[in-house]
Amino acid sequence: MRFAHPALLLLIPVLIALILGTRILQARRDRRRIADFSGSTDRPWSAPGWVPWRQRVDYVMVMAVAILLPLALARPLAFRMNEQSELRGVPYMIALDLSRSMLATDVRPNRWFAATNALSRFLDSGRADRVGLITFSGVAYLNAPLSFDTRAIQAMLRYASPYTVEMDGETAGSNLGSAIERAGRYFQTNNIQPRVVILVTDGEDSGEQLLEFTRRWARQGVKVCAVGVGTRGGSKVPRIQWGGVAKNNSGQEVVSRLNEANLKRITALTGGRYVPLGDQGEGFTTLRQEFLAPLAESAAREDTKNYIEAYPVPLSLAIAAVVTQLLIGARRHQRPRSLSAIRTTPPPVVP
Repeated sequence: MRFAHPALLLLIPVLIALILGTRILQARRDRRRIADFSGSTDRPWSAPGWVPWRQRVDYVMVMAVAILLPLALARPLAFRMNEQSELRGVPYMIALDLSRSMLATDVRPNRWFAATNALSRFLDSGRADRVGLITFSGVAYLNAPLSFDTRAIQAMLRYASPYTVEMDGETAGSNLGSAIERAGRYFQTNNIQPRVVILVTDGEDSGEQLLEFTRRWARQGVKVCAVGVGTRGGSKVPRIQWGGVAKNNSGQEVVSRLNEANLKRITALTGGRYVPLGDQGEGFTTLRQEFLAPLAESAAREDTKNYIEAYPVPLSLAIAAVVTQLLIGARRHQRPRSLSAIRTTPPPVVP
């Protein structure tokens, strides 16, 4: 529940104070008039004789009107839960790692296929979301701006892969900072809120500005979530050309391991969430249920388009209170009373 004009709620204490003040002044004025008429306020026959329960109901109805009318004028808005509304979704940018380490086979058949298959199922379950796609290795590229067309994103996943990316050197790594920077600039340029980046990566980073970029965009409201792909034990990175295993400049075989510590650090800095991919891709389901869904509802509650007018409820109750007050007629009804005789015996005769 929210109000279109919350400042009008300040009328409630003002009206209550005026009613209480008026009642007190009226009671004093009535006592003064009775005293002037009968000489004292202790004479039972001098009281007006109003019915107590009618007086109490009348007072309650006046107070109810003083509360309900400002409520109606403030225009209460009720949140409308609509599972089919696309406003229930949340905009997020998927940053997909295309580095050569995603071809490691510690996840079957390899990290790349496991991640993209799980991601495709994840997109099928979120038709209300606005999704964009960034792919990155040493440099990040915007492949698709935010759109409700998740089918187009899924089609891109079939064509983009580590096999199609040109890199400098056989062991070229991934630059997580460039993906965060690219997503942050897109959100800022298009003035999009909320701002969520989902990194799908093994967490290894070859850049030098990851924490700098993360802190910079965290101050701009970007929340970085991460889905970790791989295992702690890791696996050797295969060569794309000529087969075999990739080697570094020292001639040693390159082994890639899931760097959870790195991913947890950047998600904690931005208020995001880290989840491992899981054997069946359940990490994406966990991310939706525990982070994206609450964020989507919170964003929807900030949009007045998702609210319906609720002022008829307090307005109807206020009208009912006025009608009840008129029917009660506290000032029109008095209890019948028998007045005692002023003198019970004739006065003595004075000769």
